[in-house]
Amino acid sequence: MALLISLLFGVLSVVILNVAHLQPYWEAILGAVAIMSAGYVLSVAVEAAQKDMARAFAVIILALLAVLPEYAVDIYLAFRGATEPHYVHYATANMTGANRLLLGLFWPIVGVIGIYLSRDRRVVKGKAIILGAPFRLEVFFLFIATLYSFKLPLFGRISVFDSLILISVFLLYVRVAASSGVHEEEFEGVVERITELEKGFRISVVLLLFAFAGLTIFLSVERFAEGLISTGKLLGINEFLLIQWIAPLASELPELVVASILAYRGKATTAIGALISSKVNQWTLLIGALPLAYSAGAGTLKAMPLDALQREEIFLTAAQSLFGVVAIADLKLNRLDLTLLFVLFWIQWLIPLPQVRMLVGVVYIVLAITLVVLDRSRLMGLIRYAKNLL
Repeated sequence: MALLISLLFGVLSVVILNVAHLQPYWEAILGAVAIMSAGYVLSVAVEAAQKDMARAFAVIILALLAVLPEYAVDIYLAFRGATEPHYVHYATANMTGANRLLLGLFWPIVGVIGIYLSRDRRVVKGKAIILGAPFRLEVFFLFIATLYSFKLPLFGRISVFDSLILISVFLLYVRVAASSGVHEEEFEGVVERITELEKGFRISVVLLLFAFAGLTIFLSVERFAEGLISTGKLLGINEFLLIQWIAPLASELPELVVASILAYRGKATTAIGALISSKVNQWTLLIGALPLAYSAGAGTLKAMPLDALQREEIFLTAAQSLFGVVAIADLKLNRLDLTLLFVLFWIQWLIPLPQVRMLVGVVYIVLAITLVVLDRSRLMGLIRYAKNLL
């Protein structure tokens, strides 16, 4: 039923967006509905596709498609930024907002559901979600990407060289993930019904769902982004903040819903693991894609510049990521970790001042260093993993 509703809302939203002349706020609302609908359809297609795809190929394709709605918005903004510089602000806002929402809001919500409401208590010990050794992969690559991300605000730009490094980190992550042991997926609900179809028909259904989601995103992303910007100007609301929080919330809400359902059903480890993987994708591939989209808009290879505000935003996001990755370096996510992520997120959200951003960023870094000092095995585990890769 949820899939049918998403398909219906997606079709209606796209048709109205591209036929009717609407006020900006209706464009933003309908664009958000279309993108959220596409996101849910995409999540169903991505999960069902694992039935028939070779693992190595699946890792690459699924990693890309799972975050397609967020990428579409940010790439559009970066592309426009080459000819209209203020769009660079929006691209940075969307990227940093998406990353901070993931750690500061999504991790705590899914973590609390897993700890207190999960049907399966085996993955919860001492009021903490136990991730297990296989998730060392995501933690390690998130750690590497996070360390590199501190370079961006220092140099005041995101260059094509940065793209090369970050996309290389992502491809290495994909390669290592593809070479890991085969994991048999357990399917539920509408996904299970799709996987039970005859193979030829099943593949056709999955491809149609992918096509629907991709086309819906393509036909709505520009109207959604422009509608948000125009709504901010019309109502006197800071459009930077709208792009930073509303756009990524709309594009990533389906992922939160799916992860929350998984946590409630007793698969909290899988749910948190999926969110960590999304963070790796966003902190490597998404950032790496921005200078390429900016260069495409400019018609030449060109670094995407960052002003003082953008540098502050990226510093804060990198600092949050550092604390998050150190917190889960012991492969556990406990109540204190979740509380700190949640509280610090809301402090910087409710008081969007430069001094507060810098202060919260420093607090994240101090907390990360404190965790390492108190438990050096967190860092040593990552070092041992690096040695094993070599």
